[in-house]
Amino acid sequence: MIPRSRSRSRDSSSTVAKRARRTRSTTHGSSLPDEILVWEILVRLPHKDLIRCRAVCHAWRRAASARDLLLEHHRRQPSLPLINRGGVPGAGGPSWLNVAALDHQQLQPVARLDTLHVCVKGSCDGLLLLTEGVGNPTGMNPSICNPATRQMGRLPQLKGYVVLGLYQHQPTAEYRVLLRWSFSMSSMYVLALDRHTLPLRSIECPPDASRYRLSSSYRAPVLLRGSLHWTLVTLSIPRRTESILVFDTTAESFRQISSLPADVAAHGGADLFVMDGVLGMYSWDGNGTRGVRIWVMQDYESHVWSLKFRVELPMMPEMALILERHSLMVMCEEGDVRVLVACGGLLIYVDTEGKLLASSRDDDHSLSISKQFLKTSLVSHGFFSTFQGDVNAWPFI
Repeated sequence: MIPRSRSRSRDSSSTVAKRARRTRSTTHGSSLPDEILVWEILVRLPHKDLIRCRAVCHAWRRAASARDLLLEHHRRQPSLPLINRGGVPGAGGPSWLNVAALDHQQLQPVARLDTLHVCVKGSCDGLLLLTEGVGNPTGMNPSICNPATRQMGRLPQLKGYVVLGLYQHQPTAEYRVLLRWSFSMSSMYVLALDRHTLPLRSIECPPDASRYRLSSSYRAPVLLRGSLHWTLVTLSIPRRTESILVFDTTAESFRQISSLPADVAAHGGADLFVMDGVLGMYSWDGNGTRGVRIWVMQDYESHVWSLKFRVELPMMPEMALILERHSLMVMCEEGDVRVLVACGGLLIYVDTEGKLLASSRDDDHSLSISKQFLKTSLVSHGFFSTFQGDVNAWPFI
């Protein structure tokens, strides 16, 4: 194991990259200590630069491939929201979809998909769960991929199942997919990626599951305290947010948090996010308003909520077109709460005071917010070796 230094500089990645080039000659002579090379330089590089460093020499290849380094490198990566960038309906040409990560208000390409009927249904530790289905979320052909390592594998066809989430089971270190049988709301199953074979393993269902609309297409879960969390919205009209469903990824069991902010129950579009280790909830006011309310759970054990922000979005011509819940998302970036809104080819980024921080326009494409996040990882996973096919094929750019 390479020793790890306790002190870390705060240089930017560009400065660190220049330092790495200046010290390359001394590294060939083994005069640069590993703790400097690894824990002060390599660990701070963007993942593509870290991969390039493996071509310098055998010593750098070993250092840049060490699991301890890759785990620490992954821990330092930001969780970036994924944006779907597809062709505008009626524009002609083949249908396709780009998945991009929003990094410092800039869209960075992640994967190019050859059909608009492919979407990201789960994300965990740099892994993305993609599903294909011709307009039908239950007629899916799922795949697991790591965009950073350009590896992918196709899972068994899961027609009739709905993806709820992707998670790591800590006792076994396995990555698993949580599924619901679409024709029976109270039937839940688990698929382990290490085996990825049928039949699926059945688990106990949450209480009153048949009353709620539950799918990652409508509610992407947030991970907090080792558990996945969703808001539960009623199937009946008008839709109401009634509780929070919690799935313990270690015990693989469900429970519910019934205590919600007093004025959120009537909002069927309430969703969750995590802010500095605290569970948050947000809701679009609706009724033609531009207001977004944001609550935080002050005490997780006693389920005490407080209204943290009420954000008034800036007046823009496109705001009248924002009708769907998936067009808006609240997120936490380096400790600051931000509101992200997509409408047509417009993407805007707003702070909690309603100030427009950034915007971008792409009239040739339609943008939507997937509610999934990507935290880049170069850590290798053994289950990819059990799949057949070209790891550099679809869906990578």
